[in-house]
Amino acid sequence: MNPAFLAVATATLLAQQPVAVRGQPSSALPAGPRLDNGDSLPLLLGETSAKAILAHRTAYRHNLAKVKVNANLRARWSAIRQPLTLVVVFGSWCADSQYHLPYLLALTAEPNAFIEVRYIGVNRDKKLDRAVWPQGVEPQALHRVPTFYLFATQPGGGQKLMGTVVENPPRAGQSMAEALVELVESAAKAI
Repeated sequence: MNPAFLAVATATLLAQQPVAVRGQPSSALPAGPRLDNGDSLPLLLGETSAKAILAHRTAYRHNLAKVKVNANLRARWSAIRQPLTLVVVFGSWCADSQYHLPYLLALTAEPNAFIEVRYIGVNRDKKLDRAVWPQGVEPQALHRVPTFYLFATQPGGGQKLMGTVVENPPRAGQSMAEALVELVESAAKAI
């Protein structure tokens, strides 16, 4: 990736106002950050933002610096004009999440107003409270992270699940950026 573009993209993501963070009620959590049982580092739990993900662990920033998303994929992502919600459930502790989320972060460095991206962090048990799902989105079963759930906005504001990418891109040698662009394109055509 072009170092100048990377610097601008990272600065843009870090400068964006974070989405309101929702999670479990504060009374359900112990005081202070929850630590991962595997590596004793803090966890990102519940709804979070791209800015918080990049600030959370250096692996996300290092992997973003290595990501190469070509202009064609960026243009295809930007061309989507149907309202979609991409819910990304990830583990801040998860190597697959640390590897694949930077592809989405690179795609969304120039946001598409028609694609709302919501990030939800989970613990190693992968249990999600229904309350952390965005309003209008039916909570989904989660078995692996990261899982990318794509919903289309329906008349009346409800959301319909259009497809998923679970843990890795579906084709060998495919980048997560390419897999996500294909997912949103196929959903946009189906609407």
